[in-house]
Amino acid sequence: MYAAQFMAAMKQTVDVDSAIRSGDLSPIFTWLEDKIWSKGSLLSTDDLVKQATGETLNAKFFQEHLKARYLS
Repeated sequence: MYAAQFMAAMKQTVDVDSAIRSGDLSPIFTWLEDKIWSKGSLLSTDDLVKQATGETLNAKFFQEHLKARYLS
């Protein structure tokens, strides 16, 4: 669930598909460094998710991921 929510938040500011297609993953790694990795040991999981995504852990992102992956 965390990964789905992080990906949804990342896609708001990073063109993830283009980065993967081109093989230049630096925008993805930069987002992860700024939002997740640099704060991982400083914040609780709940605070980290809220700070990185703007909201608390929400199952809707995982549901959307599953629908896109298996029902599209």
